[in-house]
Amino acid sequence: MMSKTIRNKISIFTTCHHPELVTGGRYFLSIICFMLFGVEVARPQSREPGTANNQNITALNIGDQIPEALWNTPLQVVNHPQGKQTATLADYKSKLIILDFWATWCGNCIKNFPKLHALQNEFGDKIKVLAITKEDTDKIAKFFKTGVGKEHTYVNSVINDSVLSKYFPYRSVPHIAWINPNGKVLNTTQAEDITTANIQAILDNQKTQMVAKVDIDKNRPLFLSEHFSNDLQLKSYSIFVKGYYPGLPSGNNFKKTEDGEIYGRQMTNTTMMRIYNPILYELFDKKGDQFSSKRMIIEVKEPALLDVIKNEDGKSERYNLYNYELIVPEEKADSLYYYMLADLNRYSDYIGSIEKRMVDCLVLIRTSTIDKIKSKGGKPKNTFPASPSILTNQKLGSMINMLSEEKVITLPIVDETGYTDNVDIEVSGIKDLTSLKKELNRYNLDLVPAKRSLNMFVLKDK
Repeated sequence: MMSKTIRNKISIFTTCHHPELVTGGRYFLSIICFMLFGVEVARPQSREPGTANNQNITALNIGDQIPEALWNTPLQVVNHPQGKQTATLADYKSKLIILDFWATWCGNCIKNFPKLHALQNEFGDKIKVLAITKEDTDKIAKFFKTGVGKEHTYVNSVINDSVLSKYFPYRSVPHIAWINPNGKVLNTTQAEDITTANIQAILDNQKTQMVAKVDIDKNRPLFLSEHFSNDLQLKSYSIFVKGYYPGLPSGNNFKKTEDGEIYGRQMTNTTMMRIYNPILYELFDKKGDQFSSKRMIIEVKEPALLDVIKNEDGKSERYNLYNYELIVPEEKADSLYYYMLADLNRYSDYIGSIEKRMVDCLVLIRTSTIDKIKSKGGKPKNTFPASPSILTNQKLGSMINMLSEEKVITLPIVDETGYTDNVDIEVSGIKDLTSLKKELNRYNLDLVPAKRSLNMFVLKDK
């Protein structure tokens, strides 16, 4: 059986150290993780697992043979075609077995059910698609009787799983494990790799185009070998990866001191703009200013590459995604975001800086000395930009921050009211600037066009 595992073509840049982090003539320990093209995460070497009920089950690697203990382990199932309450993997020996790990709370898992069902029907007895969930009998029974689950009662699923998830460990679902007709672990992938072409290629002993999904513990430094000893103190670490990695979620993670101060940030499977944004909020705040999307001047040739790109099917493209992490010594936590911007300037395709620029803006002013906004007290509330938009017993800045992110407001907003007390303001909604101005006029407030010298984030190509 021939099967080609194609790892993501991703570029990785690591820093040996930050020159600024030199103390006492010694550089802090930092890690060089990988060079260019291809990530392979170390996994434990396999050994013959014990029985399936043994707590010492060892995770199976790609290429491992399924042990007899696993073949013959009774598995509790629902929606079995013959109405059985239990089944074993041995029931499907000599077939291509596709294990679909899922959960009732996973929307993408549920969206995949019709496709997997259609493929099962297409290939018939040549394959077996078997869903697996750790969730218990009551939760699964309720799922298939109510809501969206009622539409998918054809899903033959293992429930109460405590065995398969140990042989095929994962951190995110959907997670797919492939067992070839010869009883070997062929691959672990995302659900999108379950296609007619890939299934047929496996059955024909041909190469597939599947990308291995090896889940990473995002609470560890990204891609840092598990052999990094706990006796070592990681003082500085930076990695910048261009490309989508299937074993990571799309989101953020933090490293915090015991006092809650952030000394490490991690952004995974995300766009450059979503990496820049949290950095800029912090750096603008250190300047006593408020960052918003209107505080950017983008001077790059292809600005679309900075943010989410949708294809013709409405799905997000992945070729412009990145993984980035920086950890600094805890005593340098207050400089974390300066170092992050410096990292991006060194290793990305862009140069970004915060500069004073004379720009068009909207200035919030009072049109009368009559005070119509002073708060009457009560529980603080802010529903901006919902309709109606209500600000109760809060600072004017809370409203300005929310207005600054609204699409109908195309310019930065500057507060020149000089008002420092808490306010009560209510407007029907933020439909357009004209109607917003009219409602603010009721409170003797106005937004007037002007030019001001403001801190702006300027981004250029290298």
